Amino acid sequence: MEQIKTGILFQDGCVLQRDKEIPVWGEGPEGAEVTVVLEESRAVSRVKDGKWKCVLPPKKAARGLTMTVTCGGETIKIQDISVGEVWIAGGQSNMEYFLCYDADWETMKTAESNPEIHMFNVPRLAYPGHEKDVSECGYWFREGDKAWPYFSTPGYSFARSIQPILKVPVGIIGCNWGGTSASTWMKEECLQEAPLDIYLEEYKAAIEGKDPEALKKASVEAFALEDSKEHREEWAKVMYGFSLKEQKEWQENQEEAPENPMGPYNVGRPGGLYHQMLETIIPCGARGVLWYQGESDEGHADIYDRLFEAMIGCWRESFCQELPFLFVQLAPYGTWLGGTGEKYPELRRRQEMVSRRVPGAYMTSVMDLGMYEDIHPKHKKEVGERLALLARGKVYKEELLCEPPALLGAERKGKKIILHFAHAGVGLWRKEKTPEAEPEAELPSPLTGPREMKDGFLVLQGEKPLEIGEVRLWGSEVILHVPSLSEEKCAVSFAQVPYVRVRIYNSADLPMKPFYCEL
Repeated sequence: MEQIKTGILFQDGCVLQRDKEIPVWGEGPEGAEVTVVLEESRAVSRVKDGKWKCVLPPKKAARGLTMTVTCGGETIKIQDISVGEVWIAGGQSNMEYFLCYDADWETMKTAESNPEIHMFNVPRLAYPGHEKDVSECGYWFREGDKAWPYFSTPGYSFARSIQPILKVPVGIIGCNWGGTSASTWMKEECLQEAPLDIYLEEYKAAIEGKDPEALKKASVEAFALEDSKEHREEWAKVMYGFSLKEQKEWQENQEEAPENPMGPYNVGRPGGLYHQMLETIIPCGARGVLWYQGESDEGHADIYDRLFEAMIGCWRESFCQELPFLFVQLAPYGTWLGGTGEKYPELRRRQEMVSRRVPGAYMTSVMDLGMYEDIHPKHKKEVGERLALLARGKVYKEELLCEPPALLGAERKGKKIILHFAHAGVGLWRKEKTPEAEPEAELPSPLTGPREMKDGFLVLQGEKPLEIGEVRLWGSEVILHVPSLSEEKCAVSFAQVPYVRVRIYNSADLPMKPFYCEL
């Protein structure tokens, strides 16, 4: 007889979202009646097309609860259930970024433990039938578990920061995969209209005329290598951080890896990870989404705002919840493994557009944390802390400064340009340069900007950059003294280059966002 099954999230130690209806789902024998009981709450449904779903009424925060799922003579008992705050940590490698790689890991792992933080890694399965080692994912765990070092640093840091404020259990569901486009995290139907249909057109062109069995064989072989212990250990060396010289030597010594062609077994195919990973946790109750992604969409940077907005809409529709999205503007970077951050200024601009245009989408800045030689900044603890601050202000409605400084307007007075900022708090301040600043950041190049750029600011008249004599901070204003400024129109940009280290902060220690204005 076919057995009753629950969805992957319903295991011992799980966290359910408080103050929202609680969907519980799974699979079972066709037509069978399923009863779910959580303390005094009870719901009944029938299996249809092999699936069932019960909806329990909202509950306040709680700990140590037990749930039973009964079908016929079979009962599943789930223990140590908490009710609290649930957040989904999604994106690519900078969200996936393991705790053990982080610059602050030694400090974090020896800190006093917090048993109110629960973590869950959705198994990273690339295609139907993909088999891999899932010993460190697919179950709920707490600090100290063998899976802990391999959990998202931003996700964990977020929970570590916000739990003592909320004083309820916090569950973080890691659902991320390095090197992935936002297009693989959404339903194909959401990509059918222009300009997003370019993702479907490129996929169609990539598989046209190809033998399906050959594509499958190539992908399976490529993933077998990627999943191997040897490859993971080798890749860990890269994630811990290489200098440019070490990167070049590493690349020269790598054996040629088997090609993983685009196709129905490639992790990057449109809709691929939506079906393989995200659908396994739909429609769980959650408070919101933490998102750090965009690097892999640099090929279509000019439409990233449309792509990300469509993805947010797709998730909200799928989860039947207006989930807040708290996301990270891409960090500065110059070059890594032969690639460059050339498209990053445009990607950041498109992310800014989403934060202004999409209700419930809020962005934080990490323009002070980038690394010239690495696409993966090593200080991710701060990323989680800034997302937690954003959640406190925007989602939990605390009255606090949670957003980075943002340009309000600009005016000219003689040889001076006065820039006015929102979210300055009690005043803007400048952090002095630190000894660990990468020397490449001081060299003028297309990646770091012309020599006339000062403290991240650049003033242009026509195509000509003008020398900035002084950058003065005054409360919520920045005053640029430009000795050669004429009465002609000019433009001011800030941090509009692939790599820069921003050193101007508001009183919440949040770095200023990039901007461009004409006056």
